[in-house]
Amino acid sequence: MSMHHSTYAGDFEEDAILSDLVRETFLSLLPVTVVLGWLWLVSDIVRSSPHLAQAYLVLGLLILTTALGYRLAERHLHVAALIYISSLLGAVTIIAGAFAGGFTLYLYLLVVIVAGMLVGPGTLGLVSLASIGLVFLVGLQAGTPLADLLNPTVVISLTGLMTWLSARRLFTALAWALTMTHESQKNLREARERRAELLRVLKNLDEAYVRLEWANEALIFAREATQKAYRFKAEFVANVSHELRTPLNLIVGFSEMMATAPESYKGASLPSEYRGDVLAIYRSARHLSDLIDDVLDLSKIEAGRLPLHREPTDLEAIIREAVDMVRGLAESKALRLDVAIRAGPPVLYLDRTRIRQVLLNLLTNAVRFTDSGGIRIQVGTEDALTTVAVVDSGRGIAPERLSQAFETFSQLQDDQAREGNGLGLALSKKFIELHGGTMWIDSTPGLGTVVSFTLPSNLADLGLARLSVATLPPERGELPHVVVLHDDPRILSVLQRYVEGYRFACSATLDDAVTLVRETAPSAVIVDADGSDGPTPLGELRARVPLLTCRLPSLSRLGLLLGAADYLVKPISRDELLAALGRLPHAPRTVLLIDDDPEFVRLLSRVLTANDPSLRLLEASSGPEGLDIARSQRPDLVLLDLRMPGLSGREVLAELRHGKAFGQPDVIVMSACDLDEEAEPIGGELRLSYPAGFSLTQLSQCLQALLGVVTSPGSVAQDGVPAPRAGRPVGLA
Repeated sequence: MSMHHSTYAGDFEEDAILSDLVRETFLSLLPVTVVLGWLWLVSDIVRSSPHLAQAYLVLGLLILTTALGYRLAERHLHVAALIYISSLLGAVTIIAGAFAGGFTLYLYLLVVIVAGMLVGPGTLGLVSLASIGLVFLVGLQAGTPLADLLNPTVVISLTGLMTWLSARRLFTALAWALTMTHESQKNLREARERRAELLRVLKNLDEAYVRLEWANEALIFAREATQKAYRFKAEFVANVSHELRTPLNLIVGFSEMMATAPESYKGASLPSEYRGDVLAIYRSARHLSDLIDDVLDLSKIEAGRLPLHREPTDLEAIIREAVDMVRGLAESKALRLDVAIRAGPPVLYLDRTRIRQVLLNLLTNAVRFTDSGGIRIQVGTEDALTTVAVVDSGRGIAPERLSQAFETFSQLQDDQAREGNGLGLALSKKFIELHGGTMWIDSTPGLGTVVSFTLPSNLADLGLARLSVATLPPERGELPHVVVLHDDPRILSVLQRYVEGYRFACSATLDDAVTLVRETAPSAVIVDADGSDGPTPLGELRARVPLLTCRLPSLSRLGLLLGAADYLVKPISRDELLAALGRLPHAPRTVLLIDDDPEFVRLLSRVLTANDPSLRLLEASSGPEGLDIARSQRPDLVLLDLRMPGLSGREVLAELRHGKAFGQPDVIVMSACDLDEEAEPIGGELRLSYPAGFSLTQLSQCLQALLGVVTSPGSVAQDGVPAPRAGRPVGLA
């Protein structure tokens, strides 16, 4: 509120508090003035004063003014105050005229004081001037000398000034108090609003807390559901892999036997025109088997990524193989299928299964969306990059769909039968990028589509930058060579699948490993041992090359843990079965085949008789039947399926090992479950020995790599909780 007002009564009407103060003062003065007028009238009546008429006039004026004042004070306070002050001037003038001036002229001081309490400084000045003018008017009419009029004039002026100053300070203080009151009221309102907001916030927090409790309960349920889903998924993958591998093993086995060992059919010759078809069936079945392995790899959280089995590969051979697999589909639509290789591509270091899958995806899509014309594969090498392009004369892809080409579950054609799931191009692009290459699409609607990808032609472009520079061989075209001391050569396929950027060679004995180290000078040696120094040859290895000592997974050891001589993973190829027979201490003469699939038993029989016609073969389709035959015939070797209805292979194996009536035959177990599904966590100590000693940088890099493995969030057990660290801690020597 402003501290400077032109009026008080008028301006304060705008403010309820100050207006109430002025109104209260005004209403208090009204009866006082009436009483004073009445007392003057009574004194005149008692004294029989000659001024009785003037007294009646003054009292009537004051009564009339009081009545108007009470009527107007509530709504028109300023007007009522002016009427009241005017009536006071009139009453004082009547009294001063009755007494012919003199001391009555000083009654105007009361009017000025009253005006100072009711009106502002401007009106107060006018009242003061009016009072001075009336003093001169009444005094001159009464014949008062001019000099005698100066005293009341000066007194009235000073009184008006002092009244204005006093009223100003009073109303300034009131205005300040009023301002503080307003601020307090404003703060009170804001405090109430903040309190209301705080109450709303508290209510929201209570609701959020309740929702958070619900969310926590939902998360607990979700975690339990996730753990159950993980276990169900693992069981589902294991079951599906078993169910898929069993019939697939028959397809691979019989087609392989028909293509590579036709003599096993007792002189029945295969028509020459069938041989190409059988080979196509065999290649497609092998490819399908590799894809099933991919599904299993994707389900293994311990791997953390899609593994690549890199090896020196002839790209042209893969292209020819993929073309042969889809040629029948192209010919059924009367499409040309050509291969144009400008210059023989170098031998590339890649995963032949993945690249073959990429080519099959691209060729299958091209055949599917091409109605006439042909398909051409163009290959060229330039600037250390090999470019492969699949060109078709199909309908092409609309520009608005081209950007979605590599999105998962994306269909690029609306009017075509939905034969695929929209994953082919997306997966193909991922496979190419894992090899360090790129893939792109160029298409013109109505003219055709060109899908191209590049592959690095040397090690420098393989995306293996994560390898330390110190580990690279002097020749950039080669990979570091590592010798593995292990009793099972099948460990090489595991290492090549999960450890990229190295070439591995396996030695079964220490002497062979020492000889291989002396001849080839490998970059490192991995020893499958318990971490002890062992015999002297191991000490020589430790002095020559960096030596990694740890427990490695082994199918042979897994078979021994089960109580068998060996362990084979389905689908079982002819070479794998014959190699397992070669690892036995004695060549068997009588072999018992126990499997619930009679077709698979027939396949094994054909492979075994083709290798050694003199073998005596016994067949059983269940565990109890196999035990009965083993008890009566006492075979030298039992080929046993682990998963069978009723009496399982493990139970049959336990009976064979503990029953004396069976003659203790050698047992080779067969299962669709591989190392990751059957083996226990690998315990023991991981030890690294470096002949030249570790620099601080090398030591920190080793520690960082090891800590990254043991602290990885991906190291979880199958129930979703952190996997226990079995065995002793990691050591550096």
